[in-house]
Amino acid sequence: MHRRMKAVHGKYNLCHSSVVEWCKRFIEGRELLEDDARPAQAHRVIRPEVNALVLDNHRMDEIHRLLGISVGTIHTIMHQHLNFRKICAL
Repeated sequence: MHRRMKAVHGKYNLCHSSVVEWCKRFIEGRELLEDDARPAQAHRVIRPEVNALVLDNHRMDEIHRLLGISVGTIHTIMHQHLNFRKICAL
């Protein structure tokens, strides 16, 4: 399976161990390709007061410094929960 996928996807292919794990999941009855949801810090920090701070101050480095949460979590809050979109890059 891994060799066939590598022939199709080249350098963008999953590693052998990931292919083996996904094959195991499908044999056990899995039907979807998406990963299972994992608990993450974002669920603990997405609160109205955090959202208000993000809406008030769009600079990720300042929000990170003030709240002590990761830039990735701030990005998730901005783009997935508050629906921010990039308009242009300066």
